[in-house]
Amino acid sequence: MQGSSDVILFNIDSKADAKNDRDAILQVFLRAFNEKLGFSGDAPHIADMERHLVTKGVFEVFKTAFAASNGSTWDAERDAVDFLRDDIVAALAQALKMTPESAGTWFDRARDDYRINIEGFAKIVNDYLATKAANHKVIFLVDEVGQFIGANSQLMLSLQTITEQLGTQCKGRAWVIVTSQED
Repeated sequence: MQGSSDVILFNIDSKADAKNDRDAILQVFLRAFNEKLGFSGDAPHIADMERHLVTKGVFEVFKTAFAASNGSTWDAERDAVDFLRDDIVAALAQALKMTPESAGTWFDRARDDYRINIEGFAKIVNDYLATKAANHKVIFLVDEVGQFIGANSQLMLSLQTITEQLGTQCKGRAWVIVTSQED
């Protein structure tokens, strides 16, 4: 394999919130990918906001404005977003050149309106790959998949669909490699 790559290695069970959720595997992949890129792993709507700020070229402006308002860094505080609305809204307004009211409305809706499906996740990965050299790859190395999935055919189907969507949308530039122990 020639070219550069981002290798995202994780134990699926340690990254999952719950196994019984139909989208559990998708949420784990999204969390691991967001963390690899330096975005929030715990709050996908916050990672989406961070990704938007990066695409607009204003993420550093946002971080500076947040630190000025809050007194601490964004990276140190972002896991407590529910308690920091005013600082986040002020920073969003400054970074995106919005009124504080518009920024507040946008931020308040972000959690409720955030939706992700497998196709959307593959698009996020593909959009990231579009910013890299043509021979760059993203490789998901997922440990202990068999133990996590067990007899849940829905989780296996979800993993299969993620792999297929990544293959289709990313044209072979995103790989999924899993380990599983024999019974």
